[in-house]
Amino acid sequence: MADSPDSPDSRGGTDGSGVGSTGSADSDGSAATRSAKRSLLVTIAVLLLGALALWGSSRLTWIEVPAGLTIDGRLADDLTGADLVTWLVRLAVLTLAAVAAVLALPGQVRRVLGVVLGAAGLVVLWLTLSGGAYDVAWSGPAPGYDVTGEPERTLAGPAAALAGAALLLAAGVLLLARGRRMPRLGAKYSAPGGKSPAKDSDDDLWRALSDGEDPTSGS
Repeated sequence: MADSPDSPDSRGGTDGSGVGSTGSADSDGSAATRSAKRSLLVTIAVLLLGALALWGSSRLTWIEVPAGLTIDGRLADDLTGADLVTWLVRLAVLTLAAVAAVLALPGQVRRVLGVVLGAAGLVVLWLTLSGGAYDVAWSGPAPGYDVTGEPERTLAGPAAALAGAALLLAAGVLLLARGRRMPRLGAKYSAPGGKSPAKDSDDDLWRALSDGEDPTSGS
């Protein structure tokens, strides 16, 4: 008997294979979008923590100074990281600026930023561990003071600097490994003429941003 026009075989494609393959592709794309979004959020969190650690290190005491000891002829108090070096605060500010850069820059430039952040982390590690941050021009006790102790290095300040350096290295590695896949929020400002309709779900929003589309514009 000939198949009727309304039979499943005559219509074709009703066995679900086409829908299944499309659904699988959508699922894979959604998973990739979520993974890229997570990588971006983790990188931002690592940078923020790194900036906080570096700034905190600049406020913490690095050297405890006995009463009456002088530096360049002036009485000295306990020395913080900011008293010893200027690069802690500057690097903390630059790390915060890197957050905005990560959100706006394209993939290849992110990789360059990753190299810069990794190099900065290595420099901080070297300066902290080598003792280069501890160069102080001690000038002996002040008149009338009987200095009995010696300046002592603390652990908290340098430890915070090392933590900041490690976080910079981690952010650099993330940008080198995943920077090209992360969504770029600045892409909507340089998107080509064809726009996609606004997306309702978070997954569609991040996919549109990653593709260089403006999810807020209507067709």
